[in-house]
Amino acid sequence: MKKITTLLLVLLLGFVLVACDAINEYVESVRPEVFAPEVTLAEAEFMAMIDILDDASVAISNQRMFDSTFEDRKASGVVVKKTTGQLNQTYYALTSDYAVKDSLTVTVFVSPTESVTGNVLNPDSLIYESSIKVISFQTNKALEVVELKSFDEDILSLKSRTIFSIATPISNAYYNIVTNPASIMGIQGEMIIHGTNLNQGTLGSPLYLKETGELIGINVKYSTTAGGRPEVLINEALFINHVIEIVESFL
Repeated sequence: MKKITTLLLVLLLGFVLVACDAINEYVESVRPEVFAPEVTLAEAEFMAMIDILDDASVAISNQRMFDSTFEDRKASGVVVKKTTGQLNQTYYALTSDYAVKDSLTVTVFVSPTESVTGNVLNPDSLIYESSIKVISFQTNKALEVVELKSFDEDILSLKSRTIFSIATPISNAYYNIVTNPASIMGIQGEMIIHGTNLNQGTLGSPLYLKETGELIGINVKYSTTAGGRPEVLINEALFINHVIEIVESFL
């Protein structure tokens, strides 16, 4: 009797295994095939460009009294020059005056967790005030340098072209994120009006032309509601040719 029971169990197990195989075959036969699209040459070139530009961006923090209120103001910056010493590299970064205003030093983050002291080379004074600041700092961390050069075409030629930024919004948890590619919506004097996504901490970040990676401006303003959050994606970047006029004597 035991042998018969064992035989029956073996046969039953065999039927179960066959049924499982049949079910698996059926599931595979009805499963839709999913194909990941191949990365295009343009996409590959853009990703390679981002890898370089990302290492040329820094985050900035400044804890002090601003207009009688203690604040921890945060901003972003872009490295545009490097000099080499025996132990450290000295880097020079551009940012807006939002977090740097009336300060001689700021904290510069060269990674989400590594920071150094930065010196403001063109601080505000009774006879000098600038919307773009130059910060020098030393670190043994290897950073990339973005070429600071004038835009060869007329500023009006930038309208409708695609741009993006690299910045650290809100906190270092979002260190050097790439913003969404967006269009330049208009030109107002030396200001480039564009629609990439900017938030707290992104002022001072570089504005890049997507097709070439060329630095064409420094972000100096984003629109907000009364609560301080972005209202609509209408932002302003100071045109690079004007930026160079402001900072060239400090580099």
